[in-house]
This record gives sequence, structure tokens and C-alpha cells, in this order.
Amino acid sequence: MNSNLLRHVWDVIETTQTDLLTQLNDKQLVQVLVTNLRDRNVLPVNEEANATAYIRSRLLLIRELAQSREELCCPLKVKVAIHPPLEVLTRDLIAG
Repeated sequence: MNSNLLRHVWDVIETTQTDLLTQLNDKQLVQVLVTNLRDRNVLPVNEEANATAYIRSRLLLIRELAQSREELCCPLKVKVAIHPPLEVLTRDLIAG
């Protein structure tokens, strides 16, 4: 696989929604990424098997990057526990 195709593979990965990257099973994820490469007309027919094998070999990395991207973009999804639980009563606000 040449460096130009490699750049396109990672561009497709970076522009694919993080939900797809983290929630699809392995076979579906590879299929989505290869289809996106085909749709961009950057995947020569003779390189499809190589691109598929490369993507399969990097699935863990792809999912980890997607998860970290999701955490950076959506910090509100991170659960924070407050101990002890904060209780504010209406009478406390009025008396306050």
C-alpha cells in the first residue's frame, strides 16, 4: 500500500463519525471504511485487499482513537460522582 492511499485511509477514519467507529462490529466497520474509500475514488481495485487487511490490523487503534476523540469533543458524557451526594432543599435556598 502506497503512502498516498495510507493518508486517504486515515483521512476516512478521522472524518467518520465516532459513533460508527466505536459501535459497529469489526466486519461492519471494515466494510464502512472500505466503502468510503471506494466512494472517494481513491481505492484502486488491486489495492482493496491490502487496504482491508491494513484496516483489520488497526481496528483496536482506530477504536481507541475514536473513543479519545469522543471524550475530547463531548466531556459532558464523562460521569462525575460527588461524595457525599449534594442535597439542596428548597427551605435552604429561601433561608439562604
